[in-house]
Amino acid sequence: MDCKKSMFAAFCSVIIAGVISATLPGVALAGDSEKKISLKRTNPSEPIGRDAVLSKVKSEYKGRVLSVQEKPLPGYPDCHIVRMLSLEGEYLTIKVACSD
Repeated sequence: MDCKKSMFAAFCSVIIAGVISATLPGVALAGDSEKKISLKRTNPSEPIGRDAVLSKVKSEYKGRVLSVQEKPLPGYPDCHIVRMLSLEGEYLTIKVACSD
């Protein structure tokens, strides 16, 4: 009888592991979000600084800033990528000055 119980327990654990692995990737991606903010230079000869990018992001979104990266693109030399965790737990990727 113990053999049947252990086989049943192994079968149940395989089924549970399969269900969890099938559902978790969809749940993890549901909280990710990509946003865009347009920002122009105040002085055409000076690039947009990190402080200006952070103040613009913090004025539009509430949460914890995780990282700020400069990512110049063709036609958008002041592009910055800000990664943030919102107060609701949503992971935000915010592109600042990367498009019009």
